[in-house]
Parts: sequence; C-alpha cells; structure tokens
Amino acid sequence: MQSVLQVLQSLQEVDRDLYLVLEELKRLPAERAKRQAALDKLASRAAELKAEARKVRIEAKEHDDKATVARQRIKKLDTEAAASRADQAMLAAFDHEKRNLKREIGASEETGILLLEKAETLEKEAATLEAQHASELTVYNEFAANVEAETKAAEARKAKLVAARAERMGAGVPQDTLALYARVLTTRDGQALAQLEGRVCGACYMEVPTNMVVRVSRGAELVQCPSCDRILYH
Repeated sequence: MQSVLQVLQSLQEVDRDLYLVLEELKRLPAERAKRQAALDKLASRAAELKAEARKVRIEAKEHDDKATVARQRIKKLDTEAAASRADQAMLAAFDHEKRNLKREIGASEETGILLLEKAETLEKEAATLEAQHASELTVYNEFAANVEAETKAAEARKAKLVAARAERMGAGVPQDTLALYARVLTTRDGQALAQLEGRVCGACYMEVPTNMVVRVSRGAELVQCPSCDRILYH
C-alpha cells in the first residue's frame, strides 16, 4: 500500500495543477458566454424599443391621417353649405357635423402629439442602449481575444500535465483506489491527499482519532480523514 500511496502522492503533484487548469478552461468560456449574453440582451432591448417606437409613429400617423380626413370633410361641408344657404335645416346639420369634426381633429392632434413624444422617448432610450452596446462591444472584443489567448495557453499546459500524469501513473494501482482518489480530487478542489501532522489533518486541520493515526502509520490500507474525506499519509 505504501507504493500505492507514493504513486498517488506523485499524481497529486500534477493533479493539483491540472485541476486548476481544467477549472480555468471551464471558467474562461463561461465568462465569455456571460458577457456575450449581456451584450445580446442590450442589443435585443434596443431593437425592441426601436420596433415599439416605429409602431407608435405608425399609430401617430393614423391619427394625423384621421385629422386630415376630417379637415377635408369640413372643406367639403363649407362648399356644400355655400351652395345651400337657403336651406336652414341643412346649414344647421352642416354646422353640427363640423363641430363634431373639429372635436375629432383636436383629439386626434392631441393624441398624435403624445404618441410622437412617446416615440421620441423610446428612440432616445434605444440610442442610449445602442451607444452602451457599442462601447461594451469594444471591451468585449478585447476580452474575447484575451480569452482565446489564455485558452490556448491553458490547453498547452493541460497537454503537458496530462503527459506528465501518464508518466507518473505507472501500474499496480487498483481501479477502486484510483476511483476513490478521483472522487476526492473532484470534491476537494484538486487536493485528494493530506499529510497527517501528528494527529492533525494537514488539509482541514482537524484532529483524527488515535486509531486512525496508527492505521496511517502501518500503511496497510488507505485511511481517509473523517472530517474532509481526504486520503491521509505520513
């Protein structure tokens, strides 16, 4: 078992660095994706605001067209009234319709002005977001270039560490032992082994029972810290 522990200690020297490299290779693309998502959200929101502004302007145009039609109708009524001056009932009807049309024109114009103001506000918000997007895109592009360079460097380090690990693996380590080592390596952030210093675990600094100290000293079996689960060695 001592020879097995020696192999594990040799692996641990590499695996600690390999764990950090693998974490870096996970972190870098995750951070890039997070920033990309934030940029996409900005662009999407700006597009939504511009689309909403276009709809509002169309609605404002509809009110403007409605007012134009009403004005044209008033002109037509004036023409008809001029031709029907002797018919008082007809003139009264024309006047009544004109008053209604003028109210419609006033309401349409007021609504149109409010809609145009709303459209301008939406367009300003969209422009602000587009400017923010452009600024952040410049920063993102620099970041993405750095991520690409750092990823290539991390991949190169990973290749060297994997090769070094293969050299240190050797033979004769039971599969169940390797499985236990790999599990603890993952759950304990790249440190599966801990040196026993007296009765204290060198990783979590908790005291272990005396009988465990004896078992570690004998070296006949793998002994795990009851607190942090790491494999203990002297």
